[in-house]
Amino acid sequence: MEINNRIVAILKDNYGINVTLIEQKPGGWSALAFLIEDKSKKYFLKVYNKKKPSVKPWIKAIDRYTPLVKWLNEQTVLKNNIVNPILTKEESNKCEDEEYVYLLSEYIEGTTIGEKKLNSEQINELAKIIGILHKNTPNIPYELKEQQTKESFSIDFCELLSSFIFNDLDKKFDVVYEVVKPYAGCLFDNIHRMGYLSKTLKSKPHKFVLSHADAHNWNVMQGSNLMLIDWECLKLAPQEQDLILIVTESYAQQFLREYKKYIEYDNPDLDALEFYSLKRKLEDIWEWIKDLRFEGLVKSEEVTVELLKLNLDACKNTDSFQSEMKKVFK
Repeated sequence: MEINNRIVAILKDNYGINVTLIEQKPGGWSALAFLIEDKSKKYFLKVYNKKKPSVKPWIKAIDRYTPLVKWLNEQTVLKNNIVNPILTKEESNKCEDEEYVYLLSEYIEGTTIGEKKLNSEQINELAKIIGILHKNTPNIPYELKEQQTKESFSIDFCELLSSFIFNDLDKKFDVVYEVVKPYAGCLFDNIHRMGYLSKTLKSKPHKFVLSHADAHNWNVMQGSNLMLIDWECLKLAPQEQDLILIVTESYAQQFLREYKKYIEYDNPDLDALEFYSLKRKLEDIWEWIKDLRFEGLVKSEEVTVELLKLNLDACKNTDSFQSEMKKVFK
């Protein structure tokens, strides 16, 4: 069944929505994205392919994070800065057919920041959103908090990436081999470093906060308010989980000044910052390798290869990370 026909049927049956318009929008790496309209309202629909192995964790996460995002909408001042999920007629967080899982939310009128730079007002607004999110951790109902993933500093994906490079990379002389092979030694060094950081962090005490865990510019939209979207990675983690995507930017100190108005942050954990910085690079590299070699492309091959190259290049310049962070927090 063609995807638009599936959407019309699923929204009618599960939400009572009579679709008048379906328009596909640029999506992320985990799901297709659609603007949906009926006679009176706009909606945003994410569609997950159940047959894609790397998408299965994101599908599983929906019933964990959606109730908490609903709670944040209803119980905190963040309701004007975050997406509002829409439940089905049966009060379910999602619906599905034999091919796809569907997740509906209110439509946000605005534009994604993406490759643009945040202006000064947006920097302060994002700091407020992250600060209030972290500050509200003690207020979350016990049953919702217990459902959330808690950071364990696991690096199982590193074993898979390492095994692939050692055992499988040379089995096929394709674009993955051509691009990744020159970086094999660098990747092994970074994987070894991740092992050290993981072990070190597991032995430390941590203050865990509710973390969006993916607060980069492609998940920030400017509408009537600044909006933080795409909550699939929501978890309980050290503050560094959210801050790593910001403290490496030129506006880090402005952001931190504003962030500290909402929650204390006087003793940054440089090991945690390095862990999350390296983890993101290596996880993305592994996901793009899987897309190119095994699972099929989400974006075009050209875009995927270019992003893979950029992250591989970034892995060559990690030795000075902690010294650079000390300058930010001096």
